Amino acid sequence: MPRIPEADIERLKNEVAVERLVESAGIALKKSGKDRIGVCPFHEDSEPSLVVTPAKNLWHCFGCQIGGGPIDWVMKFRGVSFRHAVELLKADPALAAGVQAAPGTPQERSTARSLPAPVSFDADDQALLNQVIGYYHETLAQSPEALAYLKARGLDHPELIARFKLGYANRTLGLRLPTRDRQAGSDIRSRLQ
Repeated sequence: MPRIPEADIERLKNEVAVERLVESAGIALKKSGKDRIGVCPFHEDSEPSLVVTPAKNLWHCFGCQIGGGPIDWVMKFRGVSFRHAVELLKADPALAAGVQAAPGTPQERSTARSLPAPVSFDADDQALLNQVIGYYHETLAQSPEALAYLKARGLDHPELIARFKLGYANRTLGLRLPTRDRQAGSDIRSRLQ
């Protein structure tokens, strides 16, 4: 699986405000010196133990001893992998926070994907194949790393890329489909195979 470029990770860490992610998750933060404090959503919390430090763009819970930056927040709050958290933040930072049912309720791992699916589940087989080809073709156009690889191989002519619909299968399609344990996810994955 290709690595996520370090520049993308650093950009997300610097540009996505943890304070905004926490507040958009329905957690009220109160000013406490230079920090903000609130009730932690990851454990039963009667007193605020979640501390957000806007100057460093970090969060930490003194109750459950976890913390980190914006990517770590999305991973813990949404119950997703590092790669999925990065994809969520790249797609829409507001989507990454989700909506919390009630303050103080421990979060369960969600199996629902929140990135939009690039394929129509009711499309016929040829249309489905064309949608997947289009998705990976677009992924190639947005990946400097993949374009550099093609250039090194002498395959970087724009007409060549467009005519043969060259693409970059970076395994992100699976992040945008329902999981295998859901009926829709099982069906679409079987059809794609």
